[in-house]
Amino acid sequence: MHSKIAVISPSSIVTQKMKEEVEKRNLDIVVRQAFTVDAVNEAEELILKGVKIIISRGVTASALRKNLDIPIVDIKHTFFDCYTAYKKARTISDKIAFLATSKGFEHILERSKDLLEGVTIIPINLFEDKEVIDAKLSQLVEMGIEVAIGGLTLEKKVTSLGIKYVMTEADSEALRQAIDEALHLIRIEIEKEARRMELENKYEMINSIFNCVSEGIISYDSNGFITNINNNAIRVLGQQIEGKKINEILTSDIFMEAVQNGESITNEIINSAKTSFVVNIEPVKVDSHIIGAVATLQQSKQIQAVEQKIRHTMLNKGHVSDKTFDDIIGESEKICLTKELAMRYAAVDSTVLILGDTGTGKELFAQSIHNYSNRREAPFVAINCGAFPPSVLESELFGYVKGAFTGALNEGKAGIFELAHRGTIFLDEISETPLDVQIKLLRVIQERKIIRIGDDKVIPIDVRIITASNKDLKKQIKEGLFREDLYYRICVLELKIPSLKERAEDIPGLVRHFIENSKTPVQGITNKAMNMLASAEWPGNIRQLSNIIERLIVICNNGVISSEMVEEAADIVSKESVEIDNNITKIFDEKADNKGQNKNTDVGETMTEVELIKKVLIETRGNRGQAAEKLGISTTTLWRKIKKIDSIDEDFLKRVRYGEI
Repeated sequence: MHSKIAVISPSSIVTQKMKEEVEKRNLDIVVRQAFTVDAVNEAEELILKGVKIIISRGVTASALRKNLDIPIVDIKHTFFDCYTAYKKARTISDKIAFLATSKGFEHILERSKDLLEGVTIIPINLFEDKEVIDAKLSQLVEMGIEVAIGGLTLEKKVTSLGIKYVMTEADSEALRQAIDEALHLIRIEIEKEARRMELENKYEMINSIFNCVSEGIISYDSNGFITNINNNAIRVLGQQIEGKKINEILTSDIFMEAVQNGESITNEIINSAKTSFVVNIEPVKVDSHIIGAVATLQQSKQIQAVEQKIRHTMLNKGHVSDKTFDDIIGESEKICLTKELAMRYAAVDSTVLILGDTGTGKELFAQSIHNYSNRREAPFVAINCGAFPPSVLESELFGYVKGAFTGALNEGKAGIFELAHRGTIFLDEISETPLDVQIKLLRVIQERKIIRIGDDKVIPIDVRIITASNKDLKKQIKEGLFREDLYYRICVLELKIPSLKERAEDIPGLVRHFIENSKTPVQGITNKAMNMLASAEWPGNIRQLSNIIERLIVICNNGVISSEMVEEAADIVSKESVEIDNNITKIFDEKADNKGQNKNTDVGETMTEVELIKKVLIETRGNRGQAAEKLGISTTTLWRKIKKIDSIDEDFLKRVRYGEI
């Protein structure tokens, strides 16, 4: 914030004392040294920086007051100024002259003359011609003056005559009074500015409300003369009507009836030459007297248009994204680096091209980028460019107006670029876009404007564009299937999603995620089955893996997914044909307890859950803690299962502990 007060001092002494006073009182005041013309130039620069009050002295203050339109506070000359300078001059000579360059200075000197022995007072008007001033100063020599007392302006001229020069002093009390006066004035200025801004803001707010509402608003007095009218009323009535009678513009008796009866009128329909209006009228009362009324009017067709827009908006409420980076499962180095890069991309609005094989999660990344960006509260609109014929794709992207083509909706349709305004548009399978549509898409990306099919109106849009492809676009460019200029427009930022083959270490985590989030309860999966899934080829990537896990969950009838089921459902065979499944079964009864616990024990793959638990308890001689750890479950879960076993085999745990089994 710039200072509101500045000091322009015509004297080095005043400058120094003023700086000391400002620093002592810790005030935000600028102190500069200049006089007359230079002072005016300095002041003009300070005013441009926000200075509202200037403190100065003598002729410099007069010059500033003459040339500027802001308050100038004068540092008044006092008897102490004169006397201090006089005492200093007496140490040099007793032939002393005071050069009074202002009326205030001259007045003080005249009143103090009796106390200033032997002093000559010479008034000098610094605004006179140079020759007149020089003539007066030359008289000092003729008068035998040896010491002159005055301001900074005359110092050089006087000393050039061989006369000693003493600068006028500045009384500290006068400086303080000048600062106090300036602070008082600035408070007044700030309060006036605040009140002005408050009134202006209120006026602008009321005026904005008056003009932004969809209805036309007209106020009129008790005689029917129109006093105010907003822009919408002028627009719908098609003429400037302020000052005319309301009955001359809208031929209906209801306007004056409302004033005469003092009663509101609601949703009354009146007809004019070209259209019909829905009118509401509210009388205005002051001290129980009706002084006029305010009427609002809205065209019937406008109400119908708003209704259609509301319906259209409700239909498009589904354009949201619910996926975030937390939904991307995996801890491998490649997927973590990809997520980090995507997060950096989310911070800017540049177009992003997401490349990756089918099923790698390109839309999941697109939604995550949107939800991590500052557009997260706006729509996320996705479209698969390969899912529509060329003609339909164009209308889906850019929209159309009524009658644009056979089969077009009567009310027209907004394209997804309009629906995504302020948000993000995701163009999946961008490689499938026909060349003629690519040209129009390029223009939209460049200009951020669209034109609906069948229309000539340009609609500005503000969207963040994310595209995706599972094909090599550079290869398609060489084959003439994709425009090179469009490629460089959509590929400002490139994000490559690793295939499942490149992040095979994430497969166990993905399998656990799919099982845990399944609606069908599953107890677990054997390590051999898990190893088979982790070592398999997945050309369909995560989508294919998810589908296989869903199939395994459905065919699993004993609560445990085995290697035999994997081989049957996914046509996957263990790489070691003689391998025996001696690995632990992963139990998924409690999702919070089992994550990351993959211990080993000797069990048969086809063993039931009860047989498995019994075997582990026998091996640990009934130690529940050790058994739970080997099974990869919590002791609470194990205890619950032991109760089920005891209901079938009474006192099983006791027999185990006492070595009876």
